[in-house]
Amino acid sequence: MDRRMTLALLAGAAAATPALAQMATAPMGEAEKTHAMKTGMAGTASLKVADIGLEKATNAKVKEFAKFEHDEQTTVAEILMSMDPAMKPMADPKMADTIDKLSKMKAGAAFDRAFVEAQTEGHQVLLAIQEDYLKVGKDRETVNATKLVRGMVKEHLALLADLKKMA
Repeated sequence: MDRRMTLALLAGAAAATPALAQMATAPMGEAEKTHAMKTGMAGTASLKVADIGLEKATNAKVKEFAKFEHDEQTTVAEILMSMDPAMKPMADPKMADTIDKLSKMKAGAAFDRAFVEAQTEGHQVLLAIQEDYLKVGKDRETVNATKLVRGMVKEHLALLADLKKMA
């Protein structure tokens, strides 16, 4: 009896595999495309700022945050690319001046403060993007991933608030 049940389960799983693969490659809805594009743009800008922070931050906690942010944005970018391999996120043009300013600053306390401020502003934008999508999103996987990203962004905003007091 157990052997027949196992064979039936395996046959069912084999039959379901093509259907699951088709679901995983289903085209994204408009809300999901907009969310991915906005998240990708804001995340790419945040990654560029984080990389500058890794290079120039002098406060150990600020440098640690830059590493956390680098790792987070790299992971989010990988997730977005797995959802839409054609996506090639570019940094949000609204952040170009900030990125340029930070890249030209010398390492030191002034840089650390400017970095924390730039990351705070970027995370507020990222949070708004996630919350806007959660109001309209229908795709279960994207909704769930967005909830995780929102939680990480909130944690980072709390860390940044603490860093503002230190930097």
